[in-house]
Amino acid sequence: DYDRGRRERFSPPRHISPQHKRMRRDCFCASLQEFLLNMEDSVDETEAVKRYNQYKLDFRRQQLQDFFLQHKEQEWFRSKYHPDDITARKAESLAALKTRLSVFLFLLDNNWLDNMSLDMDHAPAIIKLLDAAVIKMEGGTDLDLQVLEVPAAPTASVGELSAGGGGEKSQGDPSGGSVSGHSSEMNRSRTEETTGGDTGETKDSDKVRTRRKERGKEREKEAPPKPRPLHLTTSLFIRGIPPEVSKEEITALCRRYPGFLRVALSDPQPERRFFRRCWVTFDRSVNIKETCWNLQNIRLRDCELAPVVNRDLCRRVRSVNGLTHHKPVVRNDIRLSARLVHSLDQRGELWAGQMETNPVLKNITDYLIEEVSAEEEELTGASGGNGDDTGTKDPASSSEVTVETDEKLLKVLDRLLLYLRLVHSVDYYNFCEYPAEDEMPHRCGLIHVRGPLPVGKITAAEVSEHQRMCEERLAPLLSPSETLSEDEAAKLGKKDPEQEVEKFLSANTQELSKDKWLCPLSGKKFKAPEFVRKHILNKHGEKVAAVRQEVEFFNNFLLDAKRPALPENKPLPPPAQGATHTEILTSCLPLPAAPPGVPGFPAQSPQQQSLLGYPPGVRPPMPGGAPPYPPNQFGAGRGNYDNFRGHLGGGGGFPGKQRNNRGVRGDPRSIIEYRDLDAPDDLDFF
Repeated sequence: DYDRGRRERFSPPRHISPQHKRMRRDCFCASLQEFLLNMEDSVDETEAVKRYNQYKLDFRRQQLQDFFLQHKEQEWFRSKYHPDDITARKAESLAALKTRLSVFLFLLDNNWLDNMSLDMDHAPAIIKLLDAAVIKMEGGTDLDLQVLEVPAAPTASVGELSAGGGGEKSQGDPSGGSVSGHSSEMNRSRTEETTGGDTGETKDSDKVRTRRKERGKEREKEAPPKPRPLHLTTSLFIRGIPPEVSKEEITALCRRYPGFLRVALSDPQPERRFFRRCWVTFDRSVNIKETCWNLQNIRLRDCELAPVVNRDLCRRVRSVNGLTHHKPVVRNDIRLSARLVHSLDQRGELWAGQMETNPVLKNITDYLIEEVSAEEEELTGASGGNGDDTGTKDPASSSEVTVETDEKLLKVLDRLLLYLRLVHSVDYYNFCEYPAEDEMPHRCGLIHVRGPLPVGKITAAEVSEHQRMCEERLAPLLSPSETLSEDEAAKLGKKDPEQEVEKFLSANTQELSKDKWLCPLSGKKFKAPEFVRKHILNKHGEKVAAVRQEVEFFNNFLLDAKRPALPENKPLPPPAQGATHTEILTSCLPLPAAPPGVPGFPAQSPQQQSLLGYPPGVRPPMPGGAPPYPPNQFGAGRGNYDNFRGHLGGGGGFPGKQRNNRGVRGDPRSIIEYRDLDAPDDLDFF
């Protein structure tokens, strides 16, 4: 009894069967033999590989179709590929881009960018510039910008008040204005309410409340408007949102709480069942912990939100290698950033595609042409060669050079980098674009700038390596979105709208008897199929249009070279030279379909199984005969129990040490081991 209780405490009961029954390893060996036996004897290795390639193509085509049908109704998928959602999203992004452009031009015209240098020595000024941009993006006025001129007061937790020597200061009031006048008014009101009690007279509480509201409105009218800290927000973070939950549902739920501003959702994560991360932004004046507590036990589509408070950014200005101060590096950065500005402006349809219209690109070629003293060096004999033709290494690549700075070039570069950061949300020195930044809690959060100058000298090899690295990491931003070629798309099953319409018409033209045809869409009968066709095109045009739209929907997904997909398993190493027919086929076969509920394996149709030569219902073999199920499928709690306890005839426990089979407290009886006969045979004991 003691031993049985100990087992149940540290491992799940063995009588509970798993959700999916594991298959024995020898079943897969039989399936492989059956596959080889069903093939003709005349099939050589070349023909076998050809059949496999065709099977693999059909398998991938079916994968894409199944993935599309599985996710087509989910919001994240429709926003990426559905024609209507693409149009709406493009209009929203273009409007947000134009708003950011107008903010940048405002800052440029009002001298906010003058004397702005993107290095760590100017971090406070950079943060102030980012906050000013956010205030304008939020619809703030010039008065609201004055909040940045007030020194920041020490902040307490959200919703709390910090007592000062001359009065009280609220966290939501960055100006730190005294509220002693308001306190005196409140004390006066309380005195008026309680005076009647001392004299034995009572006053109507409604009249007192009404008079208090009127006085408050009068004070608001008389008091001058205060700048609003629109750049300060507070937010909640939700770790996992199911893919079937839409952004509108989360917005409708969180809008019931005061101070709600917006919702941001990340792209789905295939390795986490396409769950998404979520940020809910509120006004800075709300008690975010109370809102978080109210959302703790709320379920949305049987999913607990479980939010947590999102902390503010700790380091908004971060430094990169000080080599970026070097003049050749700066000139190269000007060239790359100018290309990036031009490319993103064309993609966002800004400036009507005219490069000279953008003020940051005005006369940019003057700073891209390098000037050298080649003639003087030639006459004085100071010119160095680039190495001979014998393949020897250029000695100049390892020579040390002094870091050379050019303030004029740095000013031109900083103007370009600020344009990229404020307009296109591109952090140049971090080589990345912050997606959907306008929906995040911080609309201009991080920025990377130049670090301190390198100590000592640098080598020419370091400079060239840094420039090469910059071009490689910026290549994804400079290149347009990747799409498949027509040939590759046709192989993967690209659909023709007219052919799909013909299939739709044929499927809805049913013959009942001679000279009697039915349209199932309306239930009407006709004498000939051409009348049914004409009826559907005239009376059910919206359904025909829906078919064409569905085809465009699928083709948009298919043509995306970076389309989402299930995470792939690591491929097996290629077969060795001189491998046999069986070894080649075994190494080439893909992973078969897993039962519902086991992630990581796509579905497989009976038609695909017949392509390999085995009948429907017989599972294809795994490479090497391994089972398609992950280890420890009994769920959490079992852990590495079998390896610790040991297998049949094995010692288990620690390596190199025989397990003690005496039982508990010297009991000579050995522990009885139970083993599932359907479990994989890790040891060859059959």
